[in-house]
Amino acid sequence: MAEKTPSQDKVFALLSALAVAPEPLTARALAEHTGLPLSSTYRYLATLTRWSLVQERHSGHYAPGPMAVQLAAGFEQHNSVLTWARPLLSELAVRTGESAALMMLSGRRALCVEMIDSPQALRCCYQKGHSQPLLRGASAKALLAFAEPSLRDGVLDDLAVADQVALQAELASVREQGYAVSEGEIDHNIWGVSVPVLSSREHLLGAISLMAPAARVGPAAGQWIRWTCDAAQRLGAISY
Repeated sequence: MAEKTPSQDKVFALLSALAVAPEPLTARALAEHTGLPLSSTYRYLATLTRWSLVQERHSGHYAPGPMAVQLAAGFEQHNSVLTWARPLLSELAVRTGESAALMMLSGRRALCVEMIDSPQALRCCYQKGHSQPLLRGASAKALLAFAEPSLRDGVLDDLAVADQVALQAELASVREQGYAVSEGEIDHNIWGVSVPVLSSREHLLGAISLMAPAARVGPAAGQWIRWTCDAAQRLGAISY
């Protein structure tokens, strides 16, 4: 018999779907996205609305509510990894002239929690608050490779067998070399390197990613990878 999904997980599945949606969604669209019955979707939305985690907008469309602002403020104020990461990201961005980001796991997605933009006009358009599935791109693969096995297995289980084998091989390579590199996997002609940030007990705290137009990388790739690895190692050493 299949294990029943707890009600609280269904509530947070709705909240997560709204958080990553590019625009407000109707209850029907949310039900289709999460696989929940429409009646249950309305019931859970009512609970989330009472707690201001969700807000009903025009014509029955729903979006994250004002409590999300307080949650974000609390995260930024009390997260030591984020606090220590900011000067390291700024240093990396200055050294390379490119965009540097701190990525963290958010469910089965890689979430950008801090971003220092390149000063150059042509740069990666990724932004703080954006997220992506844990399947493509250097950031996703660096996080997934060093994530808890249960999360990694859950992501792999959703893929076809051939895709599972290919991704498992990539993740093994990432774990062996200690970083992930990609080019054009998410945005055309964008190169990226991502290095996991590991605590003294080898616990995954996040990943530092460097992103740049591929045409600007060239021979600098090796040096940029070393600088990104250095930033990630320093962050892991001082975070707690």
